[in-house]
Amino acid sequence: MPSWSNKALLRAGFFLLALFLLLTPSVRVFAQEGGLRLKTVVIDAGHGGHDPGAVSKQSKLSEKQINLDLALRLGARIQQEYPDVKVIYTRKTDKFVELAERGNIANRNHADLFISIHVNSARSTTASGTETFVMGTDKSESNMAVCKRENSVILLEEDYSTTYEGFDPDNPESYIIFNLMQNAHFEQSIAFASLVQQQFISNGPIKKSRGVRQAPLMVLWRTTMPSVLVEVGFLSNSSDRTTLNNADNRQKIADDIFRAFASFKETYDSDGSFTFDPAVLENNDDEEPVTPPAPPAAIVGPHYEIQILASSKKLKNGSPELKGVQEYRERFINGFYKYSVGNFSSKEEAASQLPAIQKKFPGAFVVKID
Repeated sequence: MPSWSNKALLRAGFFLLALFLLLTPSVRVFAQEGGLRLKTVVIDAGHGGHDPGAVSKQSKLSEKQINLDLALRLGARIQQEYPDVKVIYTRKTDKFVELAERGNIANRNHADLFISIHVNSARSTTASGTETFVMGTDKSESNMAVCKRENSVILLEEDYSTTYEGFDPDNPESYIIFNLMQNAHFEQSIAFASLVQQQFISNGPIKKSRGVRQAPLMVLWRTTMPSVLVEVGFLSNSSDRTTLNNADNRQKIADDIFRAFASFKETYDSDGSFTFDPAVLENNDDEEPVTPPAPPAAIVGPHYEIQILASSKKLKNGSPELKGVQEYRERFINGFYKYSVGNFSSKEEAASQLPAIQKKFPGAFVVKID
């Protein structure tokens, strides 16, 4: 199997970092000053053609059928309510589309949002509920099970080792490349994913929510816009399967995703100030719930700090991501744990220290604390 050389990894890392720094310095500012509008959405019906996805022998249902039906229903609702929004499908029929091409379709059409629709499956028939994924490097056992299943589609593609540069969905070492990804639209993706889960909890026919999750999913890897992968239920669970086999319920699910889209578009088109309820983050009985940390030590008056990283999960002291930094401040803001260092009276003073910190944290930047 071809492997990534150190030089290739560095080139990829520097390119992605440059892209991150170029696009990140506040989506909110671009939305306010540039008058951004959500004009194009790409809807991806997962699997298709000779790739059925999950299959239920009990009901003769296949994931590819449900995905396509939901995608068309969602697209029709968006076109009906927002005729000025361009809706593009990665497939409108039962055909096979390579994972890389699905993201390429979104990129070529300069999409503002990418929604990939899937149905889950598990060895345990008790696993049930909905969950929405964003691109990330969380490699917990349950998330990696989804990754391996969804990413294994590439094995059905011709010359997949060249297209995906040696990536092997069954080899844990292959996922190291995802540690280089700097998703410039991470917070927007999280915001949309949370809106989807909120709708499922409030209105969906399957109300059990497994939350918003991060995972290294190939279909989201190269998209250059807010992107999510929605798992609408488990085909391996009898209750979820019965729900998904009903056309009225599938319309309700499509309507839930549409309402999330409408809410997301409203904010996207206005000031871009996305917020969400942290309660919709990953929630499993076998894992500790996400809880906000204790308030950071108070610092009197406005000042400047240098943010070194942000995470959707709380980092422990000594976490590799902190790279040995012992003195830092942690703040829980809009569902993110944000880590910063320093206490500067002026922006200029903070900026003078930034280059030294960027040697260890290339994505670090100055923030004002009021």
